[in-house]
Amino acid sequence: MKRPSTAVGRAVAACVTAAALLTGCGVQQTDVIEAGGPATIGVFPAPENRMVLFFLSPQGRPTPVMRRVGTNLDPKGGADYPPAGAGPVDRGKVVAALFAGPWANEREAGLHTELPPQLNGPVGITATSGKLILRLPLAVRPLKAAAVRQVVCTVAFAGGDGGAEVTIMGPDGTLPAAHC
Repeated sequence: MKRPSTAVGRAVAACVTAAALLTGCGVQQTDVIEAGGPATIGVFPAPENRMVLFFLSPQGRPTPVMRRVGTNLDPKGGADYPPAGAGPVDRGKVVAALFAGPWANEREAGLHTELPPQLNGPVGITATSGKLILRLPLAVRPLKAAAVRQVVCTVAFAGGDGGAEVTIMGPDGTLPAAHC
């Protein structure tokens, strides 16, 4: 077996080095340029015509589901929604829809809930400067962490941008405040 000559090896090495040096020619370092915040887009339907409910994905992560108000797409019926365009959806109705669980098409997509199937009493929601207090007519301490996340995210996005701090209260006590 014949070894390549050292002259050929040197020529190849020189070409690779020259190519590496020439490709960076003229490129100067720049500073980071501020271009504003992240892009935002509108989601269909418009906020006054939808409610956002959080059910759990097959992996157990809270997953937003948009439901149009004023229509009932669930073949089994559904919550009593206000007509479309009537203004923001009442947070109590949003919570009732969450506890009613995912519709058949949502279950077929793999979504589920860790919440009990219904509420036996009224829901109370108090809003004060970025904080929401939700009063439920059921024991809240036995709720699993995933169920609490469902409620916190749903309430935070009901009539807001999802950034509110949510405290859940029940007859058995109060859960620590949480963010979605």
